[in-house]
Amino acid sequence: MPWYRDGKVTVTNGSTSVTGVGTDFASNSRVGDAFIGPNGALHEVTNVASATVLAIFPAYAGPTAAGASYTVAPIQGYVKQLADQAQSIIQQWGSTLAGLGSVSTENVVPVEKGGTGGKTQVTARSGLGLGTAATLNAGSAVGNAMLAGDRNSPLAATINTWGNSFQIWNNTTAGAPEINTSGTILNTAWIDGKYGAQILMSFTGRIFFRSGDYTSTLMREIYHTGNTTRGSGGALSAASPIVRIANVAASQRLDLQEQTFKPAGEWGVANSEAPGVAVERLGVGEYRVTGSLGLALEGWRTQDPCSPDGGRTLGITECQQVANGTIIIKLFKRRWTLSDDGEMIPGRGAALDVPLNSWIDVRLEMPKPEVLPIPLEKMTEI
Repeated sequence: MPWYRDGKVTVTNGSTSVTGVGTDFASNSRVGDAFIGPNGALHEVTNVASATVLAIFPAYAGPTAAGASYTVAPIQGYVKQLADQAQSIIQQWGSTLAGLGSVSTENVVPVEKGGTGGKTQVTARSGLGLGTAATLNAGSAVGNAMLAGDRNSPLAATINTWGNSFQIWNNTTAGAPEINTSGTILNTAWIDGKYGAQILMSFTGRIFFRSGDYTSTLMREIYHTGNTTRGSGGALSAASPIVRIANVAASQRLDLQEQTFKPAGEWGVANSEAPGVAVERLGVGEYRVTGSLGLALEGWRTQDPCSPDGGRTLGITECQQVANGTIIIKLFKRRWTLSDDGEMIPGRGAALDVPLNSWIDVRLEMPKPEVLPIPLEKMTEI
């Protein structure tokens, strides 16, 4: 309700009577309202006598004035307006407040009433059904909850430890099965942490594994198509620097250049461990191999050509190492002679070129390849 200011008033110092001209106190003021006279002081309206006369308390203390401005402030109107607004709020929200019941006085708000049901972080998470991951930070550091696409591959100080992790290793890792290279470690551990399994994959293509107690279990190497080779008869053997002597262009064997074998001249193919080796034909059944350190220092050196089914030998091979690691390979037909005891003895016959359905395997000694470990700053980006 607006303040009332119509007309002018006359006030007298020490008097409680206010006389108005052009006023309508009877319609616009009531007992309890505030009268503010020319002196700016606040007075209580104690009586509304007529449209032009009202009484105030305390007595007017300012200087006597006539035709002065004034204000009547409807104090009781504000109280009523406030009460009306409060009643409106109660009508609108009363049922909602009643539905909350005693929540306002509870120390712990239950989940069903919008709370967590707990006074501590642990009980609150339990009440909301949150698991242990709720307290972890997202990321790839140790102890983080990893998001889809995250990777964690810290450098391993030693391979002699069990755990559930992916790691990387290089020549600084204690117990590494291969030096001057790097690789990846897959670790899995049993509950007690004393036993587990490991797979180590080298960047050179070698794979090692073990399972059990790492203090007493040795690493074993896995043989696969990358580190084994098959002889002309189909027998499988560990890969080494190997050259196969054959007529490359006319060979009937589709597997002559299998896996990593590539032409090493018109009369040979070499695997990836024998780069730079070349084979040339000197004459019928005679071949020269260059580009290596010579024949292998240990293990088998040559394998005679065999039929594709591995059932029979197609010739007899002889080898000779000459200067600078050059190797001379000769192939002869197999000739059988009858001994005095009636036994058939195989021997060397006429010179023979390698049959088109076979090849001669020659195992070589090669310079050690220089395989440098990947720098740590690049390994951590894997």
